[in-house]
Amino acid sequence: MINTPLTPFAYHVPTEAVYGIGCFDTLGEHSRRLGTRPLLVTGKNSARRIGALDRALLQLEHASVYDAVEEDPGTDTCERGAALCRQLGCDHVIAIGGGSPIDVAKAIAGLAVNPGTCADHFGSKGLQAGALPVIAVPTTAGTGSEVTPYAVIVDSASRTKKTITGKAIFPRVALLDPELTRHLPRAATISTGLDVLSQSMEGIVSKKSTPVGDALALDACRRVRAYLPRAAAHGEDDLEARGQMLYASMLSGCVIAQSGTTLVHGMGYYYTLECGIPHGLANGLLLAPLFRHNARVAPEKVRTITEALLPHGTQGDVGPEEAVSRALRQLFGELGVSSAARDHGVSEVLLGGFAEDVASDPYRFRNQIGEISREAILRFYRESFWGIDVSEHK
Repeated sequence: MINTPLTPFAYHVPTEAVYGIGCFDTLGEHSRRLGTRPLLVTGKNSARRIGALDRALLQLEHASVYDAVEEDPGTDTCERGAALCRQLGCDHVIAIGGGSPIDVAKAIAGLAVNPGTCADHFGSKGLQAGALPVIAVPTTAGTGSEVTPYAVIVDSASRTKKTITGKAIFPRVALLDPELTRHLPRAATISTGLDVLSQSMEGIVSKKSTPVGDALALDACRRVRAYLPRAAAHGEDDLEARGQMLYASMLSGCVIAQSGTTLVHGMGYYYTLECGIPHGLANGLLLAPLFRHNARVAPEKVRTITEALLPHGTQGDVGPEEAVSRALRQLFGELGVSSAARDHGVSEVLLGGFAEDVASDPYRFRNQIGEISREAILRFYRESFWGIDVSEHK
């Protein structure tokens, strides 16, 4: 029986998502529908290493390549790419790679037709002139950026992650080919998979959650629980697990395209930028502390999450706080990854500064439920520092 009242919402995902083994070979067809001079945006190594760049260029007769995207790309990278796009007269942008190349491609598509610098367009009120069309080809199962209106970029001036937001940068097409993810290393598979989980869980408890998004998010949680350990354990041999994770990643993108993310992401950025922890893992390390808080504010929502994550019959007669810890403990255990931030290079002396910065930035709380003080943020960081098992007893 469904007894949750429906509240007003809007749901808008205009991207054509194409899933299937081998669908990458249709890239040329989709490109020709959008124009004749694509700018192909990718990272420095991975797309070339797995052969995706060469396969793309065989399909794209007049493509130019911008392969300068780094991990956690900055505003300078976007601006150089936009200048090249304008100089070459490109009429659409194709991204091949993980979340970083896709986000840079979206930023380039907007900057190419709008005046000003990348920093001028942070927020949701820029890109008044729209954007060039974008095709996104993810090679990781992580960010879901192929179906979102966000470009997350490091502001080179402040060394903080900021977001360009606008419907104009929703990709027109997303090509989801599991074969392109099968060579992803184990550590990257785990980190990007935890990002899928984090986005899905956060979307459910966001102030902007929707009934449609909740259904997609719970489906993504179930698939992550079932298939991420398999994808991590069997690498390129388990194409089914790779495909399921790629699909779950897209679902999580559809979720946050409407709901945004919560304080998990806002806090996790500090682990990434200051301690070098990959984005998805950084979020994963903060899930247990934040979701114990969320369980106190929205117990029924967190209960549905734990029911999706815990194998049937293992939830037991415990409250949602303990259940969500149990679910995450089991998943981290199967992945063979420590849930303690201290084991991933975080120094305890940094936590106070992180908490101070987060607490001073209202933007990071825009979707977060419940009242949260600076002291609570510091407690979350400390619990994350010690890990799921230890933090329950501190």
